[in-house]
Amino acid sequence: MIDYLPLSIILFSFVLGSIISIKFKIPSLIVFLVIGALVGTYGFIPQSDILSFMGELGSILLLFAIGTEFSLDGIAKNGFRKAGIIAAIEIILAMVILYLLFSEWFGASIAVLLALAFSITSTGTTVKLLQSLNLSQKFDISQIIKISIIEDLIAVFIFSVLSSFEIMHNQDLSSLAVSFFSSLILFVIAYYASSRVLNKMVYRYNISGEDMLMLALALLLMFVFIATYLDLSAAFGAYVAGSIVGGWKSRYGTIEADIKKFSYVFIAFFFFTIGLSVNLNAINLGLLLIILPIVVIVKLLSIFLGGVSALRDPRKSFFISASMLSIGELSLVIISAAVNASLMPSSFLGLSSFIVFFSIIISYAMIVYADRIYGSMSSISRRMRLFAGPGK
Repeated sequence: MIDYLPLSIILFSFVLGSIISIKFKIPSLIVFLVIGALVGTYGFIPQSDILSFMGELGSILLLFAIGTEFSLDGIAKNGFRKAGIIAAIEIILAMVILYLLFSEWFGASIAVLLALAFSITSTGTTVKLLQSLNLSQKFDISQIIKISIIEDLIAVFIFSVLSSFEIMHNQDLSSLAVSFFSSLILFVIAYYASSRVLNKMVYRYNISGEDMLMLALALLLMFVFIATYLDLSAAFGAYVAGSIVGGWKSRYGTIEADIKKFSYVFIAFFFFTIGLSVNLNAINLGLLLIILPIVVIVKLLSIFLGGVSALRDPRKSFFISASMLSIGELSLVIISAAVNASLMPSSFLGLSSFIVFFSIIISYAMIVYADRIYGSMSSISRRMRLFAGPGK
């Protein structure tokens, strides 16, 4: 028998969390994460099968909702060259530097996973912060979204590889690689075949908004089934299904918003259940205070250098780097997959959760004081001509 009292308490806590997020302009999902950590630490609500199911469904819908933000077919047509250069330089630089630092403390395997996770930016958080402060045009939000889309693609691929370790853990490394890439090829074939058929149907017939939502969810379930059947992660299938649905926005403009509204509660449960697995008493505060500034500084410099290389505009590059400091929701998905695959201790999930939380606070401050910070840095380094350029 299902105990509905804990579920009702959780939903009331979501309402309280939403009020807090609006008041302090913090993304509500991060507030739900912290609430889950508080509940998990002090044992107010125990973990249960129904909560685990809601959390797993939330992770699938999170990737599905992120996937709807763009169409895979449209990437090459929308001027992603500069964004690709920035994303590539940022991720490579950040990963290499963070790996070299973390490998001295945690070992190679954990270091590479942390470096990958902390290189990913939170698209939703960045966009919401800029929109709430009416700074979308000043910070070139279109370029930021393009960079984040490429980072999301990389993050989802990493997540799929990690999930394959969990699903196919009894195979050796060579067999795992063959199985993974064979499954990936079959999945790509299924993607193109189904997207062509469904796109013709969607653009040929006049379908109501409610029916479009059901069609999108049916597509989600189909791709989740195909992915799991091929020993890929369900979330990977959800992300690709979302990218197909993202191509329908020109025909049905509300489909993305409808999916996000439908998914919101389940995604909230996903962040809440991640928080439940966190024990605040077990978090190493000293380690958090060391890692957080390292991640923020490395991320700021790597995005700035990528921006200067692609845009040739130091001022705009600095504004982009300042707004993209927040670590992404997908970072937690990657860390969670690594913990489930026994690739790192569960204590890193709590540590990573708070790094994500505080990176958002720092990003907010950097956005608000970007002009002042850039002016100070520019005056200090004028002799070195580091920040001089067309943006000056």
